Amino acid sequence: MISRNLVTASFFAAALITVSLAITCYDCHSDQGTCNDGECEGTVCIKMETSSKDNDRRTIHKTCGDDIEEMSCQQSSFGSKWMSRCVCDTAFCNGDQALIDAGLEPSSAAPPASHYTQFALLVAIIVFVGASCSLILIATICVQFC
Repeated sequence: MISRNLVTASFFAAALITVSLAITCYDCHSDQGTCNDGECEGTVCIKMETSSKDNDRRTIHKTCGDDIEEMSCQQSSFGSKWMSRCVCDTAFCNGDQALIDAGLEPSSAAPPASHYTQFALLVAIIVFVGASCSLILIATICVQFC
């Protein structure tokens, strides 16, 4: 009889712990780049954002998760596409401003510069330095021989 009561008490304790760990999050999808409506319950809140530089389209998806995950934002880019996935563990923390306030998401909604942009900047710097060195060399030669 004691083991049956112990099993029943353990079951209710586990159920109570699970319910107490649940948080309420936004649950929505938008192609307009923002949404803060709908609700769901889980152990974490998730916000996923994708954008494309080709057509300036920005998609937001907010939901709940039941897995225990590290609170963070991970960002990656694939050519002209950019993706961000943020996980947090307080009520409605996947709101548009909440992740920025928590320091998990940058305040700028613009995706990071692509590898092509970074490469173009590097080429421009190399050309500038090369041209500057050439002008210094020409000026030095002119001073000595002119």
